[in-house]
Amino acid sequence: AATKSMQHEKDDNDDSFADYYDDSLPIADLYPNCTVLFADIAGFTAWSSNRSPTEVFKLLETMYGLFDKIAHKYSVFKIETIGDCYVAVTGLPKPQEIHAIIMCRFANACIVRMSQMMHVLVEKLGPDTANLSMRVGLHSGPVTAGVLRGEKARFQLFGDTVNTAARMESTGQKGRIHVSESTATLLINAGKQAWITARDELVQAKGKGEMQTYWVKPPDVGTKSTTTTSSGPSGRDLSLSQALLEAHSLKMDQKLSESKASAQKYEDLLDSFREIEVSEKKNEVESSPEPRKKEHRFV
Repeated sequence: AATKSMQHEKDDNDDSFADYYDDSLPIADLYPNCTVLFADIAGFTAWSSNRSPTEVFKLLETMYGLFDKIAHKYSVFKIETIGDCYVAVTGLPKPQEIHAIIMCRFANACIVRMSQMMHVLVEKLGPDTANLSMRVGLHSGPVTAGVLRGEKARFQLFGDTVNTAARMESTGQKGRIHVSESTATLLINAGKQAWITARDELVQAKGKGEMQTYWVKPPDVGTKSTTTTSSGPSGRDLSLSQALLEAHSLKMDQKLSESKASAQKYEDLLDSFREIEVSEKKNEVESSPEPRKKEHRFV
């Protein structure tokens, strides 16, 4: 046995580290404009401690299946699930100029649909199932992504954008979408000021220090968007919006006009987004108890 052990040790030492380095190019790239989502189930640890493994997995399978369906509808790219955490991204593998808007709509749809689903599952999984809800964090920025090769190769994300999105989730609140200033900036530039509320207190994020963050609430599917009135954002919110717009308008304009190809991609994305808006409007009309004139509203 000792001889065999020594032989294995010799074989390990004979391996050259150069053998592990593959000269072929990895399947990876830098995607400069993305929004990353981290979402987990608030209250899941306590809930799962009183459930059988089968019940835990049935809940996760049902929830993830629902999220996957919504992701397909909104053209959101699912990365992975880690326990009760769902990770997704917009802006890759194909560029999406309105990636922040798309992700916020996706996150809101997931929160609404999960709440509905949890109440349905009460009969099968117990009354406390209705107390489960999503806690969502978003951050926008550049992402390194690609297929990490090896025995269990899979598509992965790397970079500070991913880490910050995780911090937004961990410092968020259940049933709410918590976003960084970079995501808020993109929403403001796109005219979505009404979705945004500045968080009252600064957030102490691990590895990031104090951060000003924001709550985002897009209109639910089948409801009308509201415009800003005198009872809308405070002076603080308006001054923030103006400052963010001035700081980033030139940069955004440059990105949209880099080439005819990127402009065409932007138009294609807008067409897809308009289709979603038309579908939402159709659902609203069909669910209305009284006949109403159809409105053509594109965001």
